[in-house]
Amino acid sequence: MSGKIFTIEEKCKACNKCIAVCPVDAANQVYRAYDRERKVAVGERYCISCGACIKACDHGARDYRDDTERFFEDLAAGETIHLVAAPAAQVNFPQLFRLFGWLKSLGVGNIYDVSLGADIATWAYLQAKKALHLDSMIAQPCPSIVNYCERYLPELLPSLAPIQSPLICLAIYLRQVEHLEGKIAFLSPCIAKADEIEDPNTGQQVAYNVTFDKLKQKLLAENIALDQFPEVGFAGKNSGIGHVYSRPGGLSETVRLTNKDMWIRQLDSVRVSYPYLREYHNRQKEHKTVPELVEILNCRGGCNFGTGTDHCTALDDVDYKINARKRDKIAEQVTEKDEGTIYAIEQYFAETLAWQDFRREYTNRKIKNGFFEDEDLEEIYIHLRKYTPESREINCHACGYGSCKRFAQAVKLGINVVENCISYERSGLLHDTLTPLLNHAGLEDALEHFLWKYQINELENVCVLMMDVDDFKQVNDSFGHDVGDEALRAVAQSILEHISRKDAAGRWGGDEFMIILSNTEFERAQEIAESIRESVRKANVLPGGAIFTSSIGIAEARKDDTPLTVFQRGDRALYNAKKFKKTQAK
Repeated sequence: MSGKIFTIEEKCKACNKCIAVCPVDAANQVYRAYDRERKVAVGERYCISCGACIKACDHGARDYRDDTERFFEDLAAGETIHLVAAPAAQVNFPQLFRLFGWLKSLGVGNIYDVSLGADIATWAYLQAKKALHLDSMIAQPCPSIVNYCERYLPELLPSLAPIQSPLICLAIYLRQVEHLEGKIAFLSPCIAKADEIEDPNTGQQVAYNVTFDKLKQKLLAENIALDQFPEVGFAGKNSGIGHVYSRPGGLSETVRLTNKDMWIRQLDSVRVSYPYLREYHNRQKEHKTVPELVEILNCRGGCNFGTGTDHCTALDDVDYKINARKRDKIAEQVTEKDEGTIYAIEQYFAETLAWQDFRREYTNRKIKNGFFEDEDLEEIYIHLRKYTPESREINCHACGYGSCKRFAQAVKLGINVVENCISYERSGLLHDTLTPLLNHAGLEDALEHFLWKYQINELENVCVLMMDVDDFKQVNDSFGHDVGDEALRAVAQSILEHISRKDAAGRWGGDEFMIILSNTEFERAQEIAESIRESVRKANVLPGGAIFTSSIGIAEARKDDTPLTVFQRGDRALYNAKKFKKTQAK
């Protein structure tokens, strides 16, 4: 199976909304296009076809593939193709039966209502629950939910209802009872149904996923006037109230006709459904009670507003039509008697079908995301210029993840780039372009901040170290500026190795550096300075084993210091250190 959703690169603005709404971090992968602009592609291996990114994208940069064109090509070639229509079709196509008339004129065979498949699925759920002694099960008409469980939470596979979806239940029924031959096309509100259709566990009963939206686009592109075609109704047996499956709580409505007291949890939308699956799993692990039946859908508003619809249907109009049809069906098929509720369609199934014929299995397709522990992300955090615990918990939503750690994971996995972090981009204004240290402006900000904390007694003391490379011009003249750059990077690395995350360091300019040590007394500052100088002397970056050295001056902050006065003392101490070194050399 492969994902059906894709990015239209020229429209992508890398705004990260797709990342923000996706329940799977790795399903959106940031890359640089040929013009070096950032884009966000769909990681097909990880995508569960939830479609949240398509709805969220303001730029029209996400689209999907379905089987509409292949369906019409095969139909024109003379293939025998029957159509089964999702219950949501009746609220998404005002002229549904004239649409059927047009399709029949093109050669479509019989047309059936998947509402009957929903009735079969409900009946089979109840039979399986009783026969298999299932305390709890998760309904699975939604293939995105199945995709998620198979790939990211396979521990829940035993809890998924062991029954096929309404679509596949109807297809099995048509093959076994109606002896239908030929291919079956699904008039569908759902992108992810393509994954279900292609899954070997569904018996490949259906050949095409023809979504409402793509079909409407075809009608518009070919200027089809449905008024010109006669109305054609559904073939086959009339359904019960299975059409209510298309709205949130629809399964509950059908179950409670005959099981009024069953504990059912109903959820819909990407935002709540996938977190709940993890909550359900955690409760199972902790041996806590869970609902007898979980009715869970990917789309807010249910299948009537599915990922393959144009989302142009009004919620109240939907409910009005569904409720009217439900009243008619109940009057026709439901009878209240002393022994309980008699539901005619379920009596028919009990006399005609074996629930075992509709069993469904699942495959553990677990994807190992390879997420890392904090210590494994250290290099990434340093690259992102996140040196302190606070900087690693900014957790803004600009990158789409809402978590610095999740973003660092994505960078470590190679599916995002550091420039996608807004704090990294902002910090670039305060960081040196050659070394991983602050630049002059960054040091000025840091020095002012450290002095303020010292003056309000949040720090016991502050020491400022001014440092430069001895005779750096000779390094550049002798070995070239590229080697000189390597020498400066080696100095920066030596500094970072000997200061803590609570300190600050940067390149003041040229070959001169500033180090700001917090809560460090003068004697300890001297020890650190000497360790840095020794590390620089041992740096093996110059050709032929040549060495270079450095000098450091130290100033301890006073309560009345300004950034300028403490810098001036540190700079004067550096000058004296270099002067003393030259005197010693003579």
